[in-house]
Parts: sequence; structure tokens; C-alpha cells
Amino acid sequence: MLVGKYLLLCRKPKHMLRNFTLIILCVLMAMAVQAQRLLTEDFNYSVGQLTDSAGGANVSGGKWTPNSGSAFFIQVVAGDLSYANYNTNPDGSSGKILMDSVKSSAEDAFTSFTAQTSGTVYTSFLINLETANNLIAHDSAIGEYFAAYLPSTSGSSYSGRVYIRKGSVANTFNLGICPSTASVSLPISWVSADFAISITHLVTFSYEIISGGTNDVVKIWVDEPVSGTEPSAQASGVYSIGSEPTNIGRFAIRQAGASKGGTPKCAIDAIKVSTSWADGTLPLTISAFNVIDNNGHAGLSWVTCNEINVNHFVVERSADAQQFTAVTTVPAKNANCATTYKVTDVKLLSGTAYYRIKCVDNDGAAKYSGIVSFNGKAVVSINVFPNPVANTLVMMHPKAINGASLQVISLDGKPVLQRSIQQDAIQTSVDVSRLPKANYIVLFTNGNTKQTLRFVKQ
Repeated sequence: MLVGKYLLLCRKPKHMLRNFTLIILCVLMAMAVQAQRLLTEDFNYSVGQLTDSAGGANVSGGKWTPNSGSAFFIQVVAGDLSYANYNTNPDGSSGKILMDSVKSSAEDAFTSFTAQTSGTVYTSFLINLETANNLIAHDSAIGEYFAAYLPSTSGSSYSGRVYIRKGSVANTFNLGICPSTASVSLPISWVSADFAISITHLVTFSYEIISGGTNDVVKIWVDEPVSGTEPSAQASGVYSIGSEPTNIGRFAIRQAGASKGGTPKCAIDAIKVSTSWADGTLPLTISAFNVIDNNGHAGLSWVTCNEINVNHFVVERSADAQQFTAVTTVPAKNANCATTYKVTDVKLLSGTAYYRIKCVDNDGAAKYSGIVSFNGKAVVSINVFPNPVANTLVMMHPKAINGASLQVISLDGKPVLQRSIQQDAIQTSVDVSRLPKANYIVLFTNGNTKQTLRFVKQ
């Protein structure tokens, strides 16, 4: 769900990537027009205490509210968590939060979003456990919860609680879901798999508000494969007893310690809350971003998926891939997958120019694509980068004629990848992430001309 380091999405990149056309697999299905992103939290703050508890730094500026606890205040630290195919909108100051349960009075906190009184709320986040030693034993039916929803005016009515305990083998853990306080009458539903510590995992859980009493449904998924539609839950539960919340309007994180075990010692990052499975788990993607030589002008085209609450796109140009200026603005269509946009830069270019797409939401929030480049001077031989490559191989080549192609060949002469090249294209990208680590040859065929170059797949 929700593309790795080289498959860039419509986001603000932390490191500018130069001179490439980016190709991203579009994995989204059709989206409902009423889908709504309620919250994105990348902890784009300075390092320090998240809240203002006990006069703390409050680096979130009040976005997070302390709920309880007088010790081990939640800290924002440098560095991101990342997960293939899952991206949000981190900036250059983005960090993550650290949680622990070394003290029973450790801080709990919540952040708010527009309260929902019907439908389903989905929340996704990344988690990486440092250790499983402080967790409740695997044979415990109860566990301890560390994430949950709250009503818009409550700090105690936790619903849709995400529970954790030790896994069945060392250095692993289990995750489960419960509508409210776990008990014999309202047991935790555990995901059957063990999850390893020191690895980043993607967790998605949901709360469905259903008309009537004692019938709301909670679900959880962990490391769920990419999907544009909601898959079967790995674990779920029904709010069969007690008083259901009238709305869902807060996401809470909780720290609790006890002699029997507590909440995880972990990092959490990249939180998204939405009324749509796809939006909650998958980001807006630019599935193809290409540049062609249009008689000395840069002809740009990009294809999007998952356009939700997008207002417009701004095409930006730079001479150095650092300082960008706007070229033109294109209204967003907010349509389904495979929505194509085309723009030609009216400026005639004789050297290299760099382009990116600025994606602007209805609320004014902006995110950026990766960067592509265009050289007004004719390219006479092929070149590839990065080399070695892990995910996306970018080939710069002479202007392609109709029928041009790219082929990746193993050293024993077997073709392993092949793709057609867009006419007039001068850069082409190919996803090589699934290839085994080895040396390969890329073959560029352009009419009667053939050129080859060796590269290394890491």
C-alpha cells in the first residue's frame, strides 16, 4: 500500500534527484468522490518534546495535546521511518516520535481531526520496535494497547484499540484490535503472524460507525500488500457490549508500563487518517512523468492516480535543480487512475533545464514530485544512472523514433525486461527492483541504431 526510495510520489523530496524521468507503478483503483483525508502527520518539527506537558518544548505547536502522564514525555527525534509503497509528505525537518514504557506514569497524547459520525475512519502509521523485552508475554490474552481513537471531546473513551504483546518466538511481537477495553466478554482479536523487531512495519486500523447500538466494527491490517480496495481484515472485532462513541475525532498514542509488561519501546512515524482505504494507505501518485524534445522545447507529460482534494498542479523549471520558478498552472481533474496531463514549455532551450510538479491541495498544502531534466542539445550516446541501481534505472538516449525500444539482458544473453519507448523521448526509466542482484546489459534500439551499456543491479 501505500513506492520506495526511487519510485517517487507527489511529495516534497528530502534529497533532490537530478536528470531522470520517473516511472511509478500506479496501483490504485477507482476512488469514491467523497473520500477525505482527515490528517497527515510526518512530525515535520524540530527535535524536542512533542507537547507542552510540564512546560515542555511543544515542538508540534499545539497540534498534539497531552492527555495524561507526568514522566517520559514523548520526544520528536531526527530521521524518518520508511516503507516501500507508502509515502506521506515529510520535509527537510521531518522526524519521528519515540515511545517507551519504562515508567508507569509516561505521557499519553492525542491529535484531533474533523469528527466523523458515520462511515469508516482508517488510520495508517509506521512502527519500528527496538525490543520486545518489555512487552506482555505471548500467552497473555490481554496485552497492552498503545494506539486508539477517541471521540472529539473525550480523553478517556478509547475505541478501536491497537494491542501488542510478545510474539511466539524471540524478538517478535503480535498486534491485535479490540473495540474498547479488552475483557473476557470483549476479547482482543490478534493478527496470527509474528512481526520482527528492528524492522519498520505498516499498520492500518479502522473504526466503522454503524447505525444502531453495539454493532460498530474495528479491523486491523499489518504489512498488507498493495491494494486499491479494502482487503479482508487480518483481525477484526464488533463493539458488542458497552457504550459506543458518538463520533471519532482524535487519534491517540499511549505509553503504559507495568511489571508484567507494557507498551512498546518504539518509533512511530507517517500517520495518515482518512475516510477512504485507498487514501488512508496510498498516496497521490504520479505514475509517469516524462519529458520529450518538442523542437527544442520541453514537452512534459504526467499521469496521476488517487487524486483526492487536489486543486491544481504547478509546473516548475530550474537551471540548477535547486531554485525553481513557476512555468504554468494546470487545474486538477480529481479523476480516477490514469489521468494524463500535458504541458509544453514555451521557452526554447539550448542547455539543461530541470522540471518538477508542485501538487497543491484544496487546503493550500503543497507537495512535490521528483525532478526530470531536459537538454536542448542532442544526445548522441546512451548513459544510465544510478549505476549501481537498486530500483529505477534511468537511461538518457538520443531522441527516440517510432518503434524504439529498451531491453535489459542478462550476461548469459537472456532478455529479462523489455519496454517500448515513447516517440521523441530522450530519457526513459525502467523498474528493475525485481531483478536478482547481478550485472546486466541494457540495449537501446532506435531504428537501425543499437547501443549497449553495462550496469549493476544491487
